[in-house]
Amino acid sequence: MDVAFLGTGSGYPSPCRSASCMAIRHEGEVWLIDCGEGSQTQIMKTKLIRPGRITKIFITHLHGDHLFGLPGLLCTISMAYKSSNEEAMEVEKEDIDPTDTIVEIYGPCGLRRFLRESLNLSRSILSFKYVVHELVPENKQYNHIKGGDPDWSKWSPDHMATGSLHINECKHGRAIFYDISCEGWFIFKDEKITILAGQLCHRIPAFGYVFFEPPKPGRLESEKLQKAGVPKGPLYGKIKRGESVTLADGTVINPRDYIGPEQPGRKVAILQDTRDSWSTLSICQNCDVMIHEATNENSHYKQCYDNGHSTPAMAAEFATAANASTLVLTHFSQRYKDPHLHEEIDDTDLTVDKLVEEAGEGFLGNVIAAYDGLILPVTRKVR
Repeated sequence: MDVAFLGTGSGYPSPCRSASCMAIRHEGEVWLIDCGEGSQTQIMKTKLIRPGRITKIFITHLHGDHLFGLPGLLCTISMAYKSSNEEAMEVEKEDIDPTDTIVEIYGPCGLRRFLRESLNLSRSILSFKYVVHELVPENKQYNHIKGGDPDWSKWSPDHMATGSLHINECKHGRAIFYDISCEGWFIFKDEKITILAGQLCHRIPAFGYVFFEPPKPGRLESEKLQKAGVPKGPLYGKIKRGESVTLADGTVINPRDYIGPEQPGRKVAILQDTRDSWSTLSICQNCDVMIHEATNENSHYKQCYDNGHSTPAMAAEFATAANASTLVLTHFSQRYKDPHLHEEIDDTDLTVDKLVEEAGEGFLGNVIAAYDGLILPVTRKVR
């Protein structure tokens, strides 16, 4: 499992930091989290991600710096599928139909309407199918921006997608509600991974996403089996599956004695724009990597909080409560420069090092400042 940071800036893209976007590569699939302006370019810059490998897209909330790149990205994926199809037909002389592919897109209510109208109005036809599943937020109050902005209580846009489906929208997706059994919004599960969402407190409905694997069975201790006189072959498979076996001399082999401890699955929590992550604490517990926004330094707490964002101290406090192993800070104000981005830095400049230092005062684990182009391997814990 790898996490690629494609855009780590807040608000708007800059020459050195793109708007919010990251990707997870897991078992041959690529899943995108957020898709701000310029995400297509960022994807093309990394060898880790190919547009045609993207099978799921998760949008945290409907602010433009997390969303406005999505229609264009889908068109880029479409061209990638077309290219793959033409190449396969030319080399293998067989027809591969990319319309059998379905890209699943998850996000708050309103995402379906935004995407359907964007693609319809631009007359964009894709070479694959897509479906949008919408997360329905719990009723809760949001802190609205003070000063100069409209009265949000009177601004109630219609979030419902109306009319017919887009030509490539294969069906009307699910409405996903809070599920008390998992203490979050249940997104997806198969034998390889489970994906949940939790609600964050921002200026508009926002969600964090948690990706976690099931435990991996322990290693079969073949040397011990050989010493016990178990011949190599089918018996090893039975023992690996947890079945007891009886040898020719009557010895009973209990698999518990010959299989090492199971290895815990990896767990990644991604919490973008939020001034309060605490409602997601239960689903974030014991994560290997917590990716949490830290837009401004601690001394700018009031401005940060009023705008629906977090400081390093806020991220550190939550990561400590969740027993996270590594805390990765992201979504930085453009005022903080980063030597990884080849920016010119003088003695008067603020850098992300300040944010890492402030987070480290409240979190004893590893703290990393994300930057555009960072690829972070998520390793499995060894017991």
